[in-house]
Formats: sequence, structure tokens, C-alpha cells
Amino acid sequence: MADGDLRALAESFGVPFLETLGPELFDPSFVTALPVDWARRHAVLPVRLPGGSAALAMPDAASMPLLQQASLATGVDMVPVFAPRAEILRAVDAAWFAGRGTGSGAPAAPDVRPASAGAADHARPAAPGPAAGGEGDLLVAREEPVERFWSDTLLDAVREGASDVHADPLPDGGVRIRFRLSGRLYDRPGPPQGLGRQVVSRVKVLAKMDIAEHRLPQDGMMQLRAGGRAVDVRVSTVPVADGERIVLRLLDREDSLRPLSALGMPEPVHDAFSALLASPNGIVVVSGPTGSGKTTTLYSALGGMDSTRRNVMTVEDPVEYRLPGIAQIQVKPKIGLTFASGLRHILRQDPDVVLVGETRDAETAEIAVRASLTGHLVFTTLHTNDAASAPMRLVDMGVEPYLLASCLRGVLAQRLVRRACPSCSRVLPFGASELSGAEERLARAAGCTGVLRAPGCASCLEGGVGRTGVFELLRCDAAVADAIHAGRLDAASLAVAAGPALLPMSADAAAKLRASVATPAEILAALGPSALPV
Repeated sequence: MADGDLRALAESFGVPFLETLGPELFDPSFVTALPVDWARRHAVLPVRLPGGSAALAMPDAASMPLLQQASLATGVDMVPVFAPRAEILRAVDAAWFAGRGTGSGAPAAPDVRPASAGAADHARPAAPGPAAGGEGDLLVAREEPVERFWSDTLLDAVREGASDVHADPLPDGGVRIRFRLSGRLYDRPGPPQGLGRQVVSRVKVLAKMDIAEHRLPQDGMMQLRAGGRAVDVRVSTVPVADGERIVLRLLDREDSLRPLSALGMPEPVHDAFSALLASPNGIVVVSGPTGSGKTTTLYSALGGMDSTRRNVMTVEDPVEYRLPGIAQIQVKPKIGLTFASGLRHILRQDPDVVLVGETRDAETAEIAVRASLTGHLVFTTLHTNDAASAPMRLVDMGVEPYLLASCLRGVLAQRLVRRACPSCSRVLPFGASELSGAEERLARAAGCTGVLRAPGCASCLEGGVGRTGVFELLRCDAAVADAIHAGRLDAASLAVAAGPALLPMSADAAAKLRASVATPAEILAALGPSALPV
């Protein structure tokens, strides 16, 4: 119904019309009293009007019978108000995401569905129960404790910004739940005792996995929407001594496309790396250990490209985020679609820019190199500790040094460190009794006036608030290319050959220490002894 028609209908019924439903209308007590599945299914939203009266926002007069259900569930007499259906559905997600209370009522269930579900199917199928519109309809979401547990857990994970949810089986049949926040694991409430098997089965159903298979590892995908945010969830299960262990990787689409300037790159690295992105051909490598933000950096690089004028294609395992205007291929080894075969077929699609999610073997490395030599700009990732080690890794995979010297444009190495909390961090003087020798040495070498410490407070997690990158860039100029061609591939020789073409990670770490961005303890934990400036 058009807004004008709905406004006229509201006038004929003598009820208010609300064009928008802002957060000032949300009441947390309604969130605990009503299941979000019911609100989504009927496109209604209980709100608290500015005068204090309770109301049920609805998209048409046919929803009037739901007033009694909402009043019975909340214990408050509600009056009707009309609002556009699309606005109600948007506000439902926002209200339950932001305003779920802590009472014992129904949880705010995020919209969870298998990744293979149709794009138009935005809600979970209703559980068996009374027909829609009956009073028992409100109780559907409360009758399944396992569904309630996962709804609560996933919503909390999204709200807290967790990157992973770990579910570990315990010997007594329980399940230990932990969230990975800013790179560290923190315990969270587990399911009721005795529901361990059901907890695993529920995740398998949502992720389209075989619930009867308990002996082999499995991988799956599902999607959830919370507060209007779309989050892809990668699910992995492995059999362990006490049952099956689950790890859910949360991939928030809103976090996927950050500009390079938001990643924490120092200006010289940012400018030099941006220049590499403008190269007409060649290979650009991003290296670092697992979980160091390599994919985020590459997605940021691709997101800044003009995909309307350039054909940008990727082959990934898995496709972590969907990039608008870019063709992304999911690796499927079971049917023969590997990195190498996917890359081979991409080259028949007239690409300008190619992203290879990871170079794992000699065949992939060889095809990537030859693609770069035939006029394509290729991005890929490697697992190396520093930028200067990447050329040796590629040669070890079978790439000829003379070919690598011709095509390698640069290597960006990176780590992630937690940002120091501005509320509780403080600088201690050198020689303070609570400082370690390593912290002092690093702070002195970086040119700091003292040692930054962040003990933790109510505003942070053990002294950290989010993470930022620490970067190193090796630009492959003529001197570096000559060293590679001559076989001087060890990291020390390449660093000497590079000279000013190497922007070392230790220099970025020292700058972040002087700026109080991170503590020496965090830098040491991420970089180890290489954190000391050279």
C-alpha cells in the first residue's frame, strides 16, 4: 500500500500514521515479551509513543486482530498505529538487535537461514504450532530451547563484534561457548545441560550439513540478519574426543569494504601500495599469518578499483564477502574446481585484474606468474613472516627466479594488534617495578618517553578496543629484481638490496608506540623479537 493511501486509511480509522519508526520509540520490555519471528512474520512492531502509551505499528487494517495478542504477551493495553510495511520490517530488526532486554522472555532471534536459501526468503520457516494469528502463535519461538540458545548466542556475537564463535564439547555432555573478540577468546554462557548433541545438530541443519555424519569434519555456510546487518557465517565441525567441535566464523558485510586509509597503514606504505594498485600488470602479494587481515586488505584494494571500466575477477576459498561489480568464484575441490583450474578459466574471461585468494601450490603459482606476464594484474596471499620472505616462498614452489624478477611488483606484509584503550591506558616511567625488560627495551628503542600500559576497564576488553594493522612493504625495484634474478633470495639479502624500497614493519610498530596507538606488550605479542626497530 502506498504511503498516501496508508495515511488516508489511518485518518479514516482515526489512528496515528508514523512515516518512520526511530529508536526513540523502541521499548526493551517489548523485546523480551515478544518473539522477533512473530513480529517479522506479521510485519508489526510494538512501540512506545512519545506520550508514553503503548502501540502496535501495523501496515494495514487486516492486522488489527494482532492487537490482542500483543497486549496479552506484554501485559500492556496497546493502541493501533499505521506505518509503511518496509519501515516496520526495518525497525523490527533494529529494535530487537539494539534493545533486547535481559529478562527471561523470548530472545531476539536474528534471522538465520542456510546460505543456499533464496534471496527473497528473509525469514526462517515458522516452527510447527498454532495457526498464524492464534494466541499460541506468540509462543512458537519460546518452545525450542536449542533455537533460543543459538538465537541469543549469535545475536550477542554480532552485537559484541565477535569474529568467531567456538562451541567445545565437554566430558559431562555440556558445551563451552567462547567468542573471539579483538583476536582473543572470551567465555560466554553455554546451553542448558544435556543439550550438547542438539546444539550441534541445529547448527548442521542451518548450515546444510549432514546431521547423521559424526565421524568426519564438515564445512557449511549460513546467513543471518541482525539489526538490518547481513552477516555470513562459515561453519566448521570436527570430531573430537568428547563429541563434535564447532567454530562459526562471522563475516560482517558492513565491515568488509573499508578504505585502505582505515586499515592503519602509515602514509608512506599507503602511498606506495596505492601506486602498486595502479600497475598495469604484475603480481602484488599480501603476506602474513592466518588471521592477520590479509583478505580485508585485498578486498579494500579491489573495492577502490573502477570495476565498471576494468574486468575484476577472483577465485577464493571461500568467498568471504560479496563485492559489488566483481565476479567471484568459489573453489570447490570435490568437483575439481581448484585455485589452479579456476584461475585457468578466469584467464579466458578477458580479465584486467585477478585475485587469487591464496597461492598454495606450484601449479597455482605458475599460472599466476604467467598471467601477470601476459598483461594481467594479479593479487594473491602467502603465509610468510615478512615481506622479504615471499620471493623465496614462491621460488620454493617452483617459480623460476628470472620469471619472478620480471613480474613481482611488491609484497605487503602485515599483522594485527589491539588498540590501547584511551580510557584506562597510562604511561609508566622507565624502571617501574611492574614493567618487563622486553617492554622497556622496545619502548626505548622506539623513542618513547615511557611504557604504555592498559590494564583494562569497563570501556574495553583487557585494555584493548578494536584492532589496527602493522605493515611492511617491499617494493620490487630494479635492485630487488636483480637480487631475485641472481638467486639472492634470503630475506637478509633482499632487505639489503631493497634499501629504501623496504618500508619495515618495525618502523611502523615504533611509530604506533610513539603515538600510543598500541602498547609494547601488544606489539611484542604480534611481532615477537622483530618488533625492535632497526
